[in-house]
Amino acid sequence: MKDKVQIHRYTINFESSPNALTTESSIAGALIKYKGGHGCLQPWPSLGDDDLNFHLLSIIENRPTEQALACLKCCEIDSNARDMGIDLFRNLSIPKSHLTVPFSCDHNISTDIYEQWISHSHIKVKGGNDIETLVNYLEKLPQHLSIRVDFNSSLEPNQLVKFTQNLSHDCLQRIDFIEDPFPYDPEAWKRFSELTRVNFALDRGPFDASIGFAVRIWKPSIFPAEPINAPVCITHNMDHELGRRYAAYQAGIIKSEVTVHGTGNFESSKNGTGFGMDDYLESIVWGDLT
Repeated sequence: MKDKVQIHRYTINFESSPNALTTESSIAGALIKYKGGHGCLQPWPSLGDDDLNFHLLSIIENRPTEQALACLKCCEIDSNARDMGIDLFRNLSIPKSHLTVPFSCDHNISTDIYEQWISHSHIKVKGGNDIETLVNYLEKLPQHLSIRVDFNSSLEPNQLVKFTQNLSHDCLQRIDFIEDPFPYDPEAWKRFSELTRVNFALDRGPFDASIGFAVRIWKPSIFPAEPINAPVCITHNMDHELGRRYAAYQAGIIKSEVTVHGTGNFESSKNGTGFGMDDYLESIVWGDLT
């Protein structure tokens, strides 16, 4: 690219596999610095993304992928704010976030876990094809929680039907949506959403998709443009804190019927200029992307 791009590589380690299709407990990503602004680039090859080096090469060759464009858009917003000395979170109301529970979570209910449940209105459970274990876990959740289940396209349609049939009527009524139950097919999603009487949410699917789901998941660090075909629920990409702060910012400015998003905890103490984290971004080592 014409302007210099700098990079800081990082690795995030998870206590357990972060989703049903990822066996590794760590993921590689990169912070990008462009025109004085910062962004986060963290693909998930296990979910079908091209690897990190592919996206970095696309920037070098000035043919950025969609995910690279999303990162550069974040850099641009951050850069403009830093140039003007603006804190992007000042006077911005960050919507509530659901509580995300990992796929291979410990199903023993500790005091800490219970306290987390009480402080949230929605919970998002990373599900897999161990349906019996998942059903038992969901049935234990406090009555006040609305439930979101993300299968990361790990089920067969008949497994989805079995899952919904095994839930009690009360638990089924508290399902807010099921995210990516199986790979997106508009007619199949429409049919099985009607059959199970459960709303679907689409994450991994065509940008212009419009059939078979009630909610569109938008990860700002994956897609540069806001979806327009359904109510939008913004979530982070289980990425670097900078990427999560970008998601929180977008959730704060979006106009959507969805009021509870998935941006995680937000530490206002790290606000500064742009997306914040000023001291941290100054302290890490940056290298030229070549």
